[in-house]
Amino acid sequence: MRKVKDVRADGNPPPPRELKKSGADLPKILEVAAHTGSLQAQRVRCSKTNCKCARGQLHEGYYYFFWSNSSGAFKRYVRRADVLAVRAVIERRRRREASFRSELRQAHAELSQLLKSLR
Repeated sequence: MRKVKDVRADGNPPPPRELKKSGADLPKILEVAAHTGSLQAQRVRCSKTNCKCARGQLHEGYYYFFWSNSSGAFKRYVRRADVLAVRAVIERRRRREASFRSELRQAHAELSQLLKSLR
């Protein structure tokens, strides 16, 4: 009997079991999301040779959190059940940043007014 090698359509073998998608990264994702990064939905290809994705119809609805730092760019899988939690953290961060920018603009306007009155 001939052994069939499991290979994806792009010619690469599938990742080892321990590298496949899991929710174990959620605490790290939430920590990083409080400071940087974005959540993106992606269409993906699985490793099954007879699957529709091998013919070009990719699977939908897989969410990934992307961020970068001085070490490089990173991507982590986010389970569908955890998407709302990650979105909430990102939204809080965006509101906090918007508030900071607003306060900064206000302080800049006040400083400009003060400088004009001193001249």
